[in-house]
Amino acid sequence: MSQKVIKYIGRTTDFRGNSLWEIVGNLPDWGVGRMVIRNMFQRYPEPCYMRILKVQAIDEQPNEVRKVRVTVEKTWRGITQPKPVEIYSTSYKADYELVPLSEEHKFLTNNKKAASVVLPTKLDLPPLLREYVRDETGEMNPQMAVHFKKTHNKNARLAQAGEQPTLQMSMDVGKPAPISAKLYDGLL
Repeated sequence: MSQKVIKYIGRTTDFRGNSLWEIVGNLPDWGVGRMVIRNMFQRYPEPCYMRILKVQAIDEQPNEVRKVRVTVEKTWRGITQPKPVEIYSTSYKADYELVPLSEEHKFLTNNKKAASVVLPTKLDLPPLLREYVRDETGEMNPQMAVHFKKTHNKNARLAQAGEQPTLQMSMDVGKPAPISAKLYDGLL
C-alpha cells in the first residue's frame, strides 16, 4: 500500500501558538496579571509582551471565530505604552503564547529599547509632479512638507531646526544595479 500524500491548499500562515480565547479560558481568574506574547513580534531584539489587566467574554456569533476583549498593558519594542490597550480584532489569531512564570524575568530584565527615528521635514516631489511644479512656479527644486501624526506607539519624530535626519527618503528611481545600468543610459 502506498503512502498517503497530504497536499495543503489555500493561504499559509506564519502564526504559531493559540488564540487569546484559548489561553485566557484555561487560566484561573482569566489570566489577569499574567504575561502573554505575540509570536509575530518576537522577531525584534527589544522585548515585546503584554500583561493582562482585564478580560471580557463576547457572545459567540454563529459562523464566526471566537473572539475575546482583553485589556492589556503593552510593552512594544522595550517601551511600555502609557495607557492600557484593548485587544479585540486580533484576539482570534492563533499567534499568542502564555509566558511561564519562571520565564517572565527574561522579558522584564531585557533593557533594550528601539532607537528613535528622526524624519526629514521636507521631501522631494515625485519626478513627474516635480517637472509640472517646476514649469508652473519656476522653482528649480520644489519640495513638499512632511506631515507626521505623532501617536504613543510611534518612536519617530520630525527633525528640529538644524538637526540631521536619521532616515533619508527620496522619490527618484535610485541608482540602478551595475548589470542593468546600460538600460538607463541617457535617462539619469
